[in-house]
Amino acid sequence: MGKKAREIVEISVPEIVNDLNKAYADEWLSLYLFWYSSRITLNTNLKSIFEKIYQRDLKHAELISARIKTLGGSIIYNPAEMIRIGNCKYPDSINAKNEKEMLESLINYKRCLIEVFNRLIKKTHGKDFVTYGIIQELIKEEIEDEDMLENFI
Repeated sequence: MGKKAREIVEISVPEIVNDLNKAYADEWLSLYLFWYSSRITLNTNLKSIFEKIYQRDLKHAELISARIKTLGGSIIYNPAEMIRIGNCKYPDSINAKNEKEMLESLINYKRCLIEVFNRLIKKTHGKDFVTYGIIQELIKEEIEDEDMLENFI
């Protein structure tokens, strides 16, 4: 990150990198959760929705990782570490035989992501314009994902 870019970030860079790594972990876990769900569901309409969501989650993880690197941080690597540091509780199981139960688990995970991004928006507003802009885009899509899933029930 350039000198002026570092100067205008009015928040602890290590703190924001830590927060972004937690959000990165949540997105990677979400990506896998929706990829997995797209593979086990027998409902072709749900499969299509899940595939759209995991593609979005991949994009989110890429945007977050790029911002972490720009801030001079390192992205986490280990999936066990992702589960340990993530903000959102990963479901113990996904029940493909009960579509409503499966959807409720997935919706709850998306709601947690919305909360994570909402906290990041409040934390970065007026302090880190680039991160703020990225998170605005991500929360918008997470809200759309929640709506798609709720409308399916």
